[in-house]
Amino acid sequence: MPILLFLLLWPLLEIAGFAWIGGAIGVGPTLAFVVLSGVLGMVLLREAGLATLLQLRRQLEAGETPVPAALDGMWRILAGLLLVVPGFFSSALGVLLLLPPVRVLLTAWLLRRVQAGGGIRIVGFRSPMPQSAMPPDPTIIEGEFRELPPEPPELLPRR
Repeated sequence: MPILLFLLLWPLLEIAGFAWIGGAIGVGPTLAFVVLSGVLGMVLLREAGLATLLQLRRQLEAGETPVPAALDGMWRILAGLLLVVPGFFSSALGVLLLLPPVRVLLTAWLLRRVQAGGGIRIVGFRSPMPQSAMPPDPTIIEGEFRELPPEPPELLPRR
């Protein structure tokens, strides 16, 4: 319920910001701010997405955990999205997320919260470590198999 309330009140806050700040600085500067922040957000989305993918790849190849880089990239992408959304308050939050100390604090807070809840389970992750360096799997199932020829499709009976 709090998220729904937040989503309902955020546009009202942005409208109030346009009325209050836009009334103080004028229509032209307000429109210029909205256009410039949108363009900056689009550039940031493109750059942050690509940089995050490259950083994740480097860390996976080095055998390091990619979680901090993924979270840092997530904050940068969120900053770009907030800059694209028209409004003074969303842009202010987007600029805050561009500051490295803010991203570090948010990443540490989110990691503490996840660890308190039992951690993250990653399904389908394949480690870049060679098989010889990986610990052996204690579960061994022995068996035999044989290949069966494909069965012809059953024909429907005629009437």
